[in-house]
Amino acid sequence: MSKNRRRFFRLEYPIAAGPKLVSSGVQLEVLDISEQGLRLKFKTESELTFSVGSPFAGSLTFPDGESLLVFGIVQRINEEQVSVQLRRPIPLQIIMAEQRRIIRNFKRRA
Repeated sequence: MSKNRRRFFRLEYPIAAGPKLVSSGVQLEVLDISEQGLRLKFKTESELTFSVGSPFAGSLTFPDGESLLVFGIVQRINEEQVSVQLRRPIPLQIIMAEQRRIIRNFKRRA
């Protein structure tokens, strides 16, 4: 059994259930968040206005209306996904509120 080497809890979103992120005028789908990072999905190569190692900035807006500016460095680009390491953490309270929202709205019904 492999160990999870991540330092921070990662919240994965169901399809189209994540917060909205806009960077350089382009909206990207948020696949998951942690206190220190984001994983995003882009639809076309033309949406890529950054490269590995480049600075990243965007506005992250959650379904409850709370929004925050995020700044970081692009760590990986593969397939249709971008991983960003954040310079300032997403507050844990926001991540926990999002986790409760996902559980409440997307829990499996038996």
